[in-house]
Amino acid sequence: MLMNAAQPEIVLAGTPSGFEVFVKQGKQVFKLYTQRKSPRIFRSPNTAINFLAELGAERIVIDGLGNWKPDTYVNQSSRPKKATAKKKQPK
Repeated sequence: MLMNAAQPEIVLAGTPSGFEVFVKQGKQVFKLYTQRKSPRIFRSPNTAINFLAELGAERIVIDGLGNWKPDTYVNQSSRPKKATAKKKQPK
């Protein structure tokens, strides 16, 4: 299967905390950032793939999968649990 030369290559790069997204167009490489100018890191490859598929990506390369530590992702929530949440102090 031949790849269209005009189509950018999308790479998910594994890191210990998740996956960063890079877009390669010719010799240029672009990194995906959040609106607040910090690198966008997806904790799960599934989340990254779903996000990129919604944007129209048809081919995604996963690089550095061995760098990702899935143990840091499992059983973690982005929200603190009620028991560990900071309690309001009475006034």
